[in-house]
Amino acid sequence: MNGPFEKMSSVVILLNVLFVFLQLQYQGYLRGVGIGVRPDDMPDLNRMIAIIDIVFNIFFAIELVVRLSVFRCQFFFPEGKPEILHFFDAGLVIASCADLFFFSQGHSSRGMNLNVLRPFRFLRFVRTLRVLQSVKVFHKLKMLVNTVGASFLALFWSIVLLGIVMIMAALFLCQSCSSAVDD
Repeated sequence: MNGPFEKMSSVVILLNVLFVFLQLQYQGYLRGVGIGVRPDDMPDLNRMIAIIDIVFNIFFAIELVVRLSVFRCQFFFPEGKPEILHFFDAGLVIASCADLFFFSQGHSSRGMNLNVLRPFRFLRFVRTLRVLQSVKVFHKLKMLVNTVGASFLALFWSIVLLGIVMIMAALFLCQSCSSAVDD
């Protein structure tokens, strides 16, 4: 799957990551305006952000439908074993579309309490994890991601070792200063 469709999808995923970053920056700006830290000198971009979000969701839904129509069950089970990222991707697209339909468009809930589903709105930001799939296209980036992933265990043990050294230093300092504190 290294054809032009895969490359275009990867570019759109990376553009979506950039869009989510800009969306979070704008939300931070609005919070700054709300508490009086920043002047309100920027036009209201909420409508434009909503439209761009809808366009990305439509693209990802169409991409999922195209992949499912071309690969059918092979999309979820390439080479006979389940591909977890494809299940995650399909769930993410479905959840993002449901989020747009229920929360962003203001549809009435007809007596249903949809506030229970509000925590799932974070999935629109988790969508940026789809960039992991685009790593298949960029071989050098894939090598870097694998290197970072492999170094997490070493990072964990480095943090544990640093914690032990800090505790030992604190114990030594407490023992050294205890006689001065007693006086």
